[in-house]
Amino acid sequence: MGLRLPALGELPLEPRSGREGGEAPFAAEQREPNGRPANTMATSAARSAIPAERKRAKRTLGASFAEQAISLAVLVLVAGAVAFGWLHRHDGWVDPEFGWGYALGIIGGSMMLLLLAYPLRKRTRPRSRAVGSVGFWFRLHMLLGLLGPLAVLFHSRFTFGAINSAVALGAMIVVATSGLVGRFFYSRVHRGYSDRKLELRALKQEMDGLLGVLAEGGLPPNEIRERLQPFEDGAVSAGGAFWTSARAVIGLGLRTRGAERRLRASLARSDDARAAMLAETATHFFQATRRAAEFAFYDRLLRLWHLLHLPLFILLVAAVILHIVAVHMY
Repeated sequence: MGLRLPALGELPLEPRSGREGGEAPFAAEQREPNGRPANTMATSAARSAIPAERKRAKRTLGASFAEQAISLAVLVLVAGAVAFGWLHRHDGWVDPEFGWGYALGIIGGSMMLLLLAYPLRKRTRPRSRAVGSVGFWFRLHMLLGLLGPLAVLFHSRFTFGAINSAVALGAMIVVATSGLVGRFFYSRVHRGYSDRKLELRALKQEMDGLLGVLAEGGLPPNEIRERLQPFEDGAVSAGGAFWTSARAVIGLGLRTRGAERRLRASLARSDDARAAMLAETATHFFQATRRAAEFAFYDRLLRLWHLLHLPLFILLVAAVILHIVAVHMY
């Protein structure tokens, strides 16, 4: 007699007293009077529904694979260039006053000046004839925010130099670091690297849809309500306020990761064809749960970051102007 996927109640989502490890129990598969498995239609539906829901979860919550690959490649190249420049900073092959060394200063400063194009594009009307979409300018903003400081670092030969140079270089490092922090906050409340902001209601719909796919895949609805639904309810209630969301970043984050790990371990012991698909769908559910719980926390931090980042950038512009004037006058 065939084996069915173990009921969620048999899976140790929460620690239970009096039970030690071992294989998760299985029950005999229910069959119709004609002898066919009773869950044939559910299995067929799950096989088609789960991949679609999995792709939709990746598309709506996080960056695409291409965006992640390009971002990783850019970061690796920039880190490699910084390491190379630091190791060869005393070789004397770059002179900040002549040739390529001087040109790198102009190029880096121009790139950082172009960073203003993104906030200006955001404030234009949606149907205006401005060149490029907001998403395009945001991606360019992130790229220039790395390449501009990199060019300036090579221009400065990775040294602070005179006082005016040290002030300008220090301000640039502070602003670049602030930009990386802001990029992280931005990624937590937006859909990938697009300009589309997440909404708590949309995250709840995402979780509801993933719970529906788990039910279609064979997990008993009553067990889903008892063991998974509380995570969703807790995430929605926490994600609406700053302090509850801040606590949920650690508290609910740890609980969901523990539940996810135990669920995946139990499903991995099943020989049912649905187990792998259900395990990945459950992973996307817990990811959506954490994003919903953390939403208010990161959204408030992003707002506060905007208030700090703009004054820092203005100070950077002033420091660069002072540096240029001092270099050419004295």
